[in-house]
Amino acid sequence: MGRRRRNDRGRWIHRVFWLGVLALAGWFSIERVARPVMTASGYRRVEGHAELIRAAATEFGLDPNLLAGVALAESSGRPDAVSPVGALGMFQLMLPTARERAALLGLPEPEREDLLADPALNGRLAAHYLRWLGRRYGGNFEAALVAYNTGPGRLDGWIRTHGSYDSWRSESVGESAVLAYALRVLAYRDEFAARGVIVPTAQSGAAVLSIPIQSALPTSVNSDGPPAPALENVELLSPSPAASDRP
Repeated sequence: MGRRRRNDRGRWIHRVFWLGVLALAGWFSIERVARPVMTASGYRRVEGHAELIRAAATEFGLDPNLLAGVALAESSGRPDAVSPVGALGMFQLMLPTARERAALLGLPEPEREDLLADPALNGRLAAHYLRWLGRRYGGNFEAALVAYNTGPGRLDGWIRTHGSYDSWRSESVGESAVLAYALRVLAYRDEFAARGVIVPTAQSGAAVLSIPIQSALPTSVNSDGPPAPALENVELLSPSPAASDRP
């Protein structure tokens, strides 16, 4: 009887071992094969919307490859994407944010269905929002992307707690999912630029504003906008739009 139990235990351990091996092999397959294939298809999907991305980015003085990177990170280029928290469309805008941007542009108030059915509108509102964030953070588009992902109020709170964006960043590298998101978008931007589809290589010298990433937040924004608000005066929940973004 005891010998039979030992044999049963041995067979059970043997099965568990091989199940673990299969699970590990499956994980490596996803990481090394499936995930790169999915990312490659995402690049192609986003590039299928190159014209609307270029139009939205150019209207608001952004690098089209950066806006394409946002689309890839947010939805893998799917216009009908809906997140578990309700972010909508290719650029995953929350409805209140989209409506705020639309009002500033003098557009009709969008409904949920509009953001899912009209990727050009979604892109235009996202580009307007990203430009505003870029100005809010003094041209530091890494910070702007962090705010795009987590909300400017939350990022402002972290900056206030740590004393500066650089201080927060130095403590968050390798730990913060939202910082990893921003760095991923910037890597996607560079890859889109190298692929030369969103902005064809022959047009790469065209007059498109691409505000450089800065390591520190200056005290003022571009000359065509007002000074950035002092961090101690920043509203943490729902910051008001910058006056320079009013139509």
